[in-house]
Amino acid sequence: MPWSSPGRDVAPPPHLPPDDPDTERHDGGHGELRKREQHEKDEKHHGPPGGRPPKESDETEAGYLHTYSAAKDLRLLYLDGMAAAKTSKGTLDSQDAVLFSGSLDDHPSPGGQENERARLACDMAQNELEGRIDGVLRMEAGFEIILCDFERDLIPVRITQVKQSSEEPRGPRDNRKHGDRDGPRKEEGNEKQHEGHGPRKENDGKRHMPSGPGGPGTLPHGGPGNGPDGSRWMRAITARYNGIGGKRVSLNFNHFVTVFTHDVELFEYNSTLPRLVNLSPEERAAIRAEVVDLVMTHHPAEVCEDWQAITDMIVTRYSKELSYFVSGSIDSIERLQSEIERVLSPFIDYSERDDVAEIEHCATQFLPSTSFGSGGIAARAVYGVAHKICSSLVEAGKGQVLESAIQGIRDLVGYLDWATWKECRGCAADEICVVPIWPMGTVQDYGSPQCKDASSPYDQGGENYWGGMHH
Repeated sequence: MPWSSPGRDVAPPPHLPPDDPDTERHDGGHGELRKREQHEKDEKHHGPPGGRPPKESDETEAGYLHTYSAAKDLRLLYLDGMAAAKTSKGTLDSQDAVLFSGSLDDHPSPGGQENERARLACDMAQNELEGRIDGVLRMEAGFEIILCDFERDLIPVRITQVKQSSEEPRGPRDNRKHGDRDGPRKEEGNEKQHEGHGPRKENDGKRHMPSGPGGPGTLPHGGPGNGPDGSRWMRAITARYNGIGGKRVSLNFNHFVTVFTHDVELFEYNSTLPRLVNLSPEERAAIRAEVVDLVMTHHPAEVCEDWQAITDMIVTRYSKELSYFVSGSIDSIERLQSEIERVLSPFIDYSERDDVAEIEHCATQFLPSTSFGSGGIAARAVYGVAHKICSSLVEAGKGQVLESAIQGIRDLVGYLDWATWKECRGCAADEICVVPIWPMGTVQDYGSPQCKDASSPYDQGGENYWGGMHH
């Protein structure tokens, strides 16, 4: 649960005419939203602008895309993992079992209790954390923010009506009369769309899918709707596998809480996934207290190392090498020793061979010198993994039997389990790399991601990876 600080939208709000009484620069308010209210009043007294009679489909078929920019650098608590996925696999444990332990209503709700989680998160932010955070950042199909004060923290940029779900053709723009607008017409209609697919979140470049049985735009196997809308949605999601880009979110990797530093049982009953629901009330309370301390002692101006970038360098350096060593292409122990020496040669003093020194030089290659004595969790974790890689290579390089030496490297590869070894290769321009993204995807998609047509990536059978929905 590290700190995050999304940067502001670099695009300014649209310029409004100087004589507009609702201009934000005149009064600091949300002029665009008030313009909408005035628009509704105009319709009530004078009819729709341009004389066009309102269509029932305007209110029932189409939603509205709200685009905002942040009014400041937001201070958010980032919940790691797919923390917005409503599953029974543990994705909600950090919230339900730790942050809101004992407070969440046990009764099922149509929205998976998301409104209740948002209320509890903002109540905690405002009261227990004394307003030191503005909300919570989570991942599902993309990233989302539970923002506690829209009026204070967001500046409206624009509100646009999205394409109707029906295929009814709309006239070309040139045919519209002067003053014709397809903007919001009634508050009630607009709110109704928010319950379905009118986004209230920051515009992240993707449209929300129409709802269906089993989740947003789902098919019998839990996939999004087919066709161009589904394709655009999936392309937007998969384009962010390696991050949302632009430093829009800056994580403080020196300031976070992880249950892996606690002496607790996370893998009961031979589970392959860590769970927090089985922890005792005392263990949960201790972890929660760390989160509170994390927020209350954090200073936004604190400078920290980018441990994600350092980790990426280590993965880039060794991923292909390790894959090659276990590929079956090496047919003799002499060749394996030569290949390992090639990788380790920058750390070898050939005048005086010393395994301990070589491993240490190798393990600290990418670590900043200032981090050696810090004792931080991230520094210790990255050093520990790098040390295991280097020591395993040194040990394999001293082996005399090819199969046993390579088995040692296989064990290392299994321990690391890097995503680079499961990435799709060579997807065509109209394809995406398919992995389980709640509520979509199968067990096969998890075990062996494949390139698939972006217009119907989950249109196949198989056991759903996520199981039933969490209520």
